[in-house]
Amino acid sequence: MLNVINALNNGQLICFPTETVYALSCNANDASAIDKIYKIKKRNKNKPLSVFVANIEQLKEIAIIKESYLAPIKYFSPGPITFILPLKENSRLPKEFFQGTIGVRIPNHPIALKILNEFKNIMVATSVNISGEKSVSKACDIPSDIKKEASIIIDDDKLVMGVGSTIVDLTTDEISVLRRGKITEENVKTVFDKYEKHNRA
Repeated sequence: MLNVINALNNGQLICFPTETVYALSCNANDASAIDKIYKIKKRNKNKPLSVFVANIEQLKEIAIIKESYLAPIKYFSPGPITFILPLKENSRLPKEFFQGTIGVRIPNHPIALKILNEFKNIMVATSVNISGEKSVSKACDIPSDIKKEASIIIDDDKLVMGVGSTIVDLTTDEISVLRRGKITEENVKTVFDKYEKHNRA
């Protein structure tokens, strides 16, 4: 694992499995590494990248969380769900890539969590694919252009579901599901409603 942490600290890109799909990742504080991800994926820079954090405490360091949203976020985390939240102005993340809002997920995969816990920092994490193409759920399907640029590829398909994370917008009082994944829209709204009613009681 030391080689993975060194790669991240040295501005390199890594690929590893999550419970959804394989992730292409780098240090979220390294603007040049993030730029590499945009180039390798041929991704429009108007489309923001999400980040992985190890725990709720790290999430609170970069995002503003409405008090009533905290319990349901904890309920679903770690897990296959990305929360769009207002970004703290003092987050220290590169402003050319992160402004206004940020997508954050705590992945529920032993390899992803081990990297996050040992790195002790926030990581950009996006699906391993060329923009517009299918995400990768098997290491053998990682596109050759990405393989050439990634310093480390961790090959372990066992727990990869092959379904992207559910994306939930929490930037307003009205919760909206922007993308359906393993966690259904109905499940999301049921849990958030339950905690909302509990707070009012």
